[in-house]
Amino acid sequence: MAAAELPAVNALAERIHPSFPEDAAIFAERLRLYPDGCRVFQRGNGIEAYVLSHPWLAIAPPALNSLLGELPAVPSTYYIHDLALAPEVRGTGAAAEIVGWLAAHALASGLLNMTLIAVNGSSGFWQRQGFEVTHNPQLEAKLQSYGDDAVYMTRVLAAAGWHPASNDISALYERHAAAFDRDRGNRLVERAWFERFRQVMPQGAEVLDLGCGSGQPVARYLIEAGHRVTGIDSSPTLIDLCRARFPDQTWIAGDMRKVSLARRFGGIVAWNSFFHLTPDDQRAMFTVFRDHAEPGAALMFTSGPAAGEAIGSYHGEALYHASLAAVEYEALLATHGFSIVQHVVEDQECGGLTVWLALRKS
Repeated sequence: MAAAELPAVNALAERIHPSFPEDAAIFAERLRLYPDGCRVFQRGNGIEAYVLSHPWLAIAPPALNSLLGELPAVPSTYYIHDLALAPEVRGTGAAAEIVGWLAAHALASGLLNMTLIAVNGSSGFWQRQGFEVTHNPQLEAKLQSYGDDAVYMTRVLAAAGWHPASNDISALYERHAAAFDRDRGNRLVERAWFERFRQVMPQGAEVLDLGCGSGQPVARYLIEAGHRVTGIDSSPTLIDLCRARFPDQTWIAGDMRKVSLARRFGGIVAWNSFFHLTPDDQRAMFTVFRDHAEPGAALMFTSGPAAGEAIGSYHGEALYHASLAAVEYEALLATHGFSIVQHVVEDQECGGLTVWLALRKS
């Protein structure tokens, strides 16, 4: 698509989508931000189809007739904003040709899925192109701007290939349990954050510690401050250390991704554990947080500073870390009933950790 073709593109949009008008500025901005994803289809002299597409964030589709401002530094999906075909080219294979090109382009750009909002009864067309309806409560507000029948759809292009080290976190900590306990020690450099955590949650609240390690220094601090603690960790050896140190508390050897305790807590913490999960597992954890948080509960966890994977090293072995984008954490918290109290990226007073502190709404 060339800038000189924008008037013809706008005219086709008005012809095909009269119920979903968008300003000319929307088309111009998409072309300026991502010209590779803005294409026109021609067989004769005129433009018979166009597509506007660009890298974007999977859970944050733009509202209808809204400017983007800029593209995300670390996108998680290839978003098809608009595909319009004149009636005379429908049934000719043009749509499949365009979607096939988009899929190849997305994969070549390193993106593993395509997403879109289907409107005006077009979901059947998109299903024939390999898309499936994706239900996500946090998208409801955005979908409303597109009409009552709008649905969010996803086409997976390739399975997410997280780094192999993501499968070895539990085993790594079990292999090095004694070393980890020794290395972690009992010095609470995070004291300021845990003081804030205690100020936010109800006085004397019980705390769920997800990824509790050997019980110190975090659980020890909470216990000594008068809180009962239920700790979950995938390493049986680390849980045994917790039981030996604090026999009056509750300790469970298990996977925090599968926690279902049928009870709620006034505080939930996933300190230096949450960021060892893959991005997909992190998204799923917000349901666990919600289901175990009583009204007014505090939630605190550590993430990375930006979306992506990072591979560190512990005793000569690859140590996996991952993070979502800040905007996605914000959306996930809001969708699951939490409001953000404080968020600091790479807090230099806390060893450079990126910390989120939130409150479950009453």
